[in-house]
Amino acid sequence: MRKFLTIAVLFALMSCQSVSPDPLKKVELVTPNGKKIETTLAISTDDQNQGLSGIKPEDFADNQGMLFFYLDDFEKYFWMPDTYFDLDLFYMDKDLKIIEIIRKAPHYVGRANPDLIPRIRGVWCRHVLEMKATSDIAKSLKVGDKLTWKSSISLNETEAKVRAGGQQIQ
Repeated sequence: MRKFLTIAVLFALMSCQSVSPDPLKKVELVTPNGKKIETTLAISTDDQNQGLSGIKPEDFADNQGMLFFYLDDFEKYFWMPDTYFDLDLFYMDKDLKIIEIIRKAPHYVGRANPDLIPRIRGVWCRHVLEMKATSDIAKSLKVGDKLTWKSSISLNETEAKVRAGGQQIQ
């Protein structure tokens, strides 16, 4: 009986120690039709330069995305070095409303021949979400859709923390 109680207490203590994700690293975005996108935030210049480079398709689910989080609107240019799957890019305003979409941006494995690495035309926006081009969620999104930010801190609070922390260089 003593062993049973000890195990029960240990399980109870472990369940109280749930670790919530860092709100400056992970966020959930919700589409207008209620689909959830588990999103990694690329806030720092290093994270933005790395992007999805080196991630294999089997390590990036169809309900995942990477949000390039910027503090200001300006023309954003993307290129696809060392990517292993085609991407859909969703260009958004400060409120996460989709204002432009580039479908099936071609992947390019490696960096050895920089002239061959696909480059995506510039688009004036605030944030950019990248998802697998094969994702049913990505295929359902259209210009004018507004994504909902779900996190322990709001979109505005996230922006304020990034500004205060100086985590991003333009």
